[in-house]
Amino acid sequence: MMQLGLFYQMQVPKPWTAESESDRYWQMMEQVSYAEELGFARVWLTEHQFRSEWSHSSAPDVTLGALSQRTTRMRLGIAVTVPPVQHPLHIAARIATLDILSKGRVDLGVGRSGYPYQMAAFGVELEDATGMVEESLEILPRAWTEAKVSYSGRHYQIPPREILPKPVQKPHPPIWLGCSREETFAKAGRQGLGCLAMTGGGPERLGQLIGVYHEAAKRAEPVSKVVCEQVSASTVAICAETRQQAFQRGAEIIDWYRQQQDLRDARVWSEQNPERVPADYRWHYDRSTDANSPKRDETSSLAQIESGRYCIGDPDDCIRFLERYEESGVDEIMPLFQVGPITHEEVMTTLRLFGEHVIPHFREKAKKTG
Repeated sequence: MMQLGLFYQMQVPKPWTAESESDRYWQMMEQVSYAEELGFARVWLTEHQFRSEWSHSSAPDVTLGALSQRTTRMRLGIAVTVPPVQHPLHIAARIATLDILSKGRVDLGVGRSGYPYQMAAFGVELEDATGMVEESLEILPRAWTEAKVSYSGRHYQIPPREILPKPVQKPHPPIWLGCSREETFAKAGRQGLGCLAMTGGGPERLGQLIGVYHEAAKRAEPVSKVVCEQVSASTVAICAETRQQAFQRGAEIIDWYRQQQDLRDARVWSEQNPERVPADYRWHYDRSTDANSPKRDETSSLAQIESGRYCIGDPDDCIRFLERYEESGVDEIMPLFQVGPITHEEVMTTLRLFGEHVIPHFREKAKKTG
């Protein structure tokens, strides 16, 4: 059965008041508690810095620590932590602590970050990011499982040390990799890592990439002691009693969402010399700056919704959307419900409708198929 999770960026649209951030956080806490009651399987929080409005989730491990005390069953994941701005020993200690507090319910997503605007503030050179992620993936499993760890690499030098505490899950929490193109899907498969993806390219394209992932997994040389061959994909989701209600409100929300993506693209490469973009970042650079990039789609938000690009509609529309991705090989969809200017009440309505219609549909379907 394809699982349903939740994905939070902690978006806080302007205009802001003194309570805007705190309100958004406490609303999220209530939403997640309710989602667990309804049968959602996992909650993922992103990690971003310096993303005004788009994401105020700069310390997801702290947030998940709070959620660990309000939930008992739901798994808790970070999608993704960024080793170039977080030392792997800090990551190891915080994730192990969270695993203890949650009694073994943690998943860790890792990625290198797609934008230099974030890394520059931490003094990280773009050409070092990939290597820092690779070395971190070597360090983390050892930090969680070995009594004493030492490491000598290009980016990290660690003398023999006891890394404490140790996680509850044995041998350690599952590790996932942020994946956006064929190369990273293949890398996740080869390294025995779970795959964190997006639905933006459509189910057929994602299905092709999932095929690449599973094919690479057949020849895996796992970097961790836990093989996690699963795919989780994020999408925007809004559900209402009627399609008209969902489409009308959804168009307003997606207008904001796309505007924020344009602002992001304008900012993230603003301090980068185009001639010094490393080869392994060229795809990200071109996608953000090229006038002919697929991201420059001029189709109206309403037309995008009507074409099925997002999980927006009445319960039957949402079920049809999700089934397309289930058929493509996705193991979990993690909808972004708390998006832009959407209200807490609207999110709770979407959650309720998913709990009443969508989750029962997939449970019943799983029973029939065995």
